[in-house]
Amino acid sequence: MKVRPSPLFFLGILALFNVPGLQSQTDVFEAISESHELAGMSVVSRCGETLQMEAHVGLRDIERNLPVTSETTFRMASISKAVVALAVAKLVDSGTLDYAAPLSHYMDTPPVHPDHPDIALTLEHLLTHTSGIRDGDGYGDFLNASYANIPSVPALSEVLSEAGNYYTDNMWGNSEPGIWFQYANLNFGVLATVMEAATGVRFDLLMDELLFAPYGLDAGYRVQQLDNINDLAVLYRQSSGEWTPQADQFEGVMPMGPDWTPYLPGTSAVCFSPQGGLRISARDLTVLARLWSAGEAAGADGQVLPFLSAGSLAALHEEKWAYDGGNGNNYYGLFNSWGRGVHRAASGLGADEILPDVTVSPFIGHPGEAYGLISDAYATPDGSWSFCFATNGKWDGYSVGPASGYYQIEQDVFTALRADFLACQASGVPDVKAQAVHLLGQPRVGDTLLHLGGADIGFAAFDLLRLDGRKVAECQVMDHGQADVLRLEVGPLEFGWHVGRLTTSEGTASRLTFFVGH
Repeated sequence: MKVRPSPLFFLGILALFNVPGLQSQTDVFEAISESHELAGMSVVSRCGETLQMEAHVGLRDIERNLPVTSETTFRMASISKAVVALAVAKLVDSGTLDYAAPLSHYMDTPPVHPDHPDIALTLEHLLTHTSGIRDGDGYGDFLNASYANIPSVPALSEVLSEAGNYYTDNMWGNSEPGIWFQYANLNFGVLATVMEAATGVRFDLLMDELLFAPYGLDAGYRVQQLDNINDLAVLYRQSSGEWTPQADQFEGVMPMGPDWTPYLPGTSAVCFSPQGGLRISARDLTVLARLWSAGEAAGADGQVLPFLSAGSLAALHEEKWAYDGGNGNNYYGLFNSWGRGVHRAASGLGADEILPDVTVSPFIGHPGEAYGLISDAYATPDGSWSFCFATNGKWDGYSVGPASGYYQIEQDVFTALRADFLACQASGVPDVKAQAVHLLGQPRVGDTLLHLGGADIGFAAFDLLRLDGRKVAECQVMDHGQADVLRLEVGPLEFGWHVGRLTTSEGTASRLTFFVGH
């Protein structure tokens, strides 16, 4: 089911197309925040490398009345996995890791599927959630023990081996590795441990070395890596009529971390929460979205810094699992297509639409949900547009909306962002140097004629284009109904944004962007 955008949404579109440079839609997102009773919210988009829109609404710390700002960092939950996948792609690019190599190439005692011991697990199995590993009953106790016993953390075998202290018989699925998709956090705990074993570097330090430091990001998988503890958002749920902190309530005091000196990289990186523990601002996360979509972004010095080769980027995006109705759990229609660690949303295979009535497919990224937070970070496959959304709590909890498998709050944010996306795409249509022309009247769906003012008799052709500059149709120049008014036969117009290009007999042209409503 498609959601028809509200009149307020169309006003947002018009404002966005008429105001150049960095756009502010704070009023639109304030309305969304108010209607959903959010604690706080950040929404940021980029058009290529350029920050296009930022909206920061509400409070990051309710008890201390601290507002959400562009510097506010959130524990971004499962978006953390896409960032780990990005780092893995870099290590594959450099030859340190291999997607297809058995884990035994890197680990002395790799996990082994108890029902399929002859099939070696690989990085690809972990990244695509097809390893057979489950977040079974033993996972929670193992996770708690990992956090409580730093630096003497339990080994992975304690939860994945039948002889382990935390092992339960539902830690593995029945299918052989590589077939059945079952989203599981523990896959990324194993993955981070492999990264440590292959490099000899502790996971949190490795991520800083590969990603955060080179690109000047205030981010980390340990809270102690953040520049300012006061910027960190408290995560909330409502309980008994009160906002109740669920995570990251440090009251402006940086907690003392453990002494990591005795920790041996490759033991178990689960203690760093690679599956969900990344803390980063929405603004900085769009830099990482740019990296996992375009393979490059502005570095700490402001100059574009390549991260992945074209081949490695293509491998990251490549569809490695697709839902066919019987090969996995697609999470209520949301997870239908998976790359090597990234969600391929808007796949056309289920309820995973990002922007309504937009044909881009797939959007590359990941959603997140934990401790009251909801987050999303996605980008077009070429990195031409990216966004991040995060909220640190919703008063009455979350419910799925009618348009997709995403929550209603996400669907409302996505709908509001559609205008921003279209503005970015329209900016990529080449400008032309010619006289200005303008549309007369408001075209509607089904119209077959357009009337343009400011046009002279020298115009010979009219092309209808998509927002990315691709030609849709060549239209007939009818005649001049009156002085300086050109009448064009365009065929039945469809709903949405269009770009028109008038060309003269001398080859010069004029361009206009216009919206067709109902």
